[in-house]
Amino acid sequence: MASTVLLHLICGVLAVLSVSLVNADDPYKYYTWTVTYGTVAPLGVPQQVILINGQFPGPRLDVVTNDNIILNLINKLDQPFLLTW
Repeated sequence: MASTVLLHLICGVLAVLSVSLVNADDPYKYYTWTVTYGTVAPLGVPQQVILINGQFPGPRLDVVTNDNIILNLINKLDQPFLLTW
């Protein structure tokens, strides 16, 4: 009888501790990108490229599986911009 009560007490304490130690990140990642033209020489020859936030190649996305990406894209090109993943 005493061992059963002690076992339930230990299980309860472990359950409370395990729930309090769980830490989850926000599943949503928010980015704002401004897309423009620029001149870069990635192969040694200057050429017109598409820049994202003034960068070529574009910025790194720090995400993992099942993250939801919310992208606010500001297109400053003179034509529509298609982005595929």
